[in-house]
Amino acid sequence: MSLLVPKRIDAPELLDEEDAPRPDMERSLRDLRRFNRYMGGTRVYRRLLRRLAGRSSSRLAIIDLGTGTSDLLESVSGDGLRVGLDFKIDHLLYGRELRRKRKAGQKIALVVGDATNLPFRERAADIVTSSHFAHHFTPDENASMLRESLRVARRGVVVSDTNRHRVPLLWVQLMAAFRLVGRITRSDAPGSIARGYTPEEARAFATRSGASRIEIVAMWPFRTGVLLWK
Repeated sequence: MSLLVPKRIDAPELLDEEDAPRPDMERSLRDLRRFNRYMGGTRVYRRLLRRLAGRSSSRLAIIDLGTGTSDLLESVSGDGLRVGLDFKIDHLLYGRELRRKRKAGQKIALVVGDATNLPFRERAADIVTSSHFAHHFTPDENASMLRESLRVARRGVVVSDTNRHRVPLLWVQLMAAFRLVGRITRSDAPGSIARGYTPEEARAFATRSGASRIEIVAMWPFRTGVLLWK
């Protein structure tokens, strides 16, 4: 493995804890929204959607796993069904609060649930997505989650996550050092990158999903995309 790719380290993140102080939690969720908006997460998500679904994504029913405040679903225009699933109800409710303050017009259904055992029937949505989420799970858990996502999807699955690499790791460490992000993010952002998967590692668990077609995409800035066709 390249010297620029550190060994994967799996450690829990503060935002996943039950007792995170609410102001710290809200600041961390806003940090994640800014990362998506200004550091490529939203752009990569939309490009991957178009790559799998073509230009018809505005009319598709989409379920987003580990949705947080559902900012990525907000970025998809159109009147198709949008469902955000997360195991933390506080994250979902804060996202709804932010949309109300901005008087956002998007209608997003919110579901508290387990991404490895989805509370949806087979073929419930066109596409199941997740972003910056796969690193929370082991390779075996990811393979299982992808199979479960394909069960629920009619067309396919889109996954985006940070590629484990020393360059983005250094970047978030500098942001933490200069206190440009909140307390939780100063710990979780470096940890998320250290838990991330390389494109080769993502391909290894994606091949166990049972998809008819798999595409692994390396995208700037240091993002790995996984596209699965039903």
